Amino acid sequence: NFNNIIINLDLVEIPLKGRSFTWSNKQDQPLLEKLDWVFTSS
Repeated sequence: NFNNIIINLDLVEIPLKGRSFTWSNKQDQPLLEKLDWVFTSS
């Protein structure tokens, strides 16, 4: 459903610049995740 809404609204994701991840658990062997997305209309 989420992807269909993005497509139907003709939204595009604004790419992350300068890093690949937005969250880390800050452990010795960290879990790195991209949790945030930013969209705009074209």
